[in-house]
Amino acid sequence: MVFAAGRSIARRDVHLNGMIAAVQTARVVRDDAEALVTWTAAGSDCMLRGTRDGALIRKMSLAERDRTPSMLWPRHWEGRHVLIRTEPEADHSVWWFFDLEMRFEGWYVNLESPVRRWSAGTDILDHALDIVVAPDRSWSLKDEDELAERIDHPAYWTAAEADRIRAAGERIIGDIEAGRFPFDGRYTDFRPDPSWEPADLPPYWDAEVAYR
Repeated sequence: MVFAAGRSIARRDVHLNGMIAAVQTARVVRDDAEALVTWTAAGSDCMLRGTRDGALIRKMSLAERDRTPSMLWPRHWEGRHVLIRTEPEADHSVWWFFDLEMRFEGWYVNLESPVRRWSAGTDILDHALDIVVAPDRSWSLKDEDELAERIDHPAYWTAAEADRIRAAGERIIGDIEAGRFPFDGRYTDFRPDPSWEPADLPPYWDAEVAYR
């Protein structure tokens, strides 16, 4: 399954129990055997999980989430643009952030399961741990506490899997510090097709969920 350039697709975070945690939309820049590269402009459609009154649950503890009814609410990607590169079978994706004036702000490494494709997009399980990388390649880890909190929860991972997630992060940090691709400056001057509008949700964006 190959997605045509310019098409809007959905990138979904799907838990092991099949629940969609969040949806981000993007336009396809390129899609080939090497990588899927997508562009999410500010204003693109999102679906984010919130309480019944619409308050987002992002900052809730796991225990609080487990006892709070929630649902997906329509939102828009705000504040900046992002280019995302996802390799087949990779344990992470690399994000290039740009401000609204298209100035490069830095990279972001999202640790995640290998991508799975479906008819209108891709599914991953977000692994909580992230690496924030400045333009000078200085870096910091993000959400280490969430990785630990979710160990042995049925929707997430085991202790052994958490160790593999941390090891993946350490391997990528080596690439960052060495300035190896994709942290070598490529894509930092990226510009999207000027005719592209912000991405929108495809029809049946919540269909075909069968993560594992």
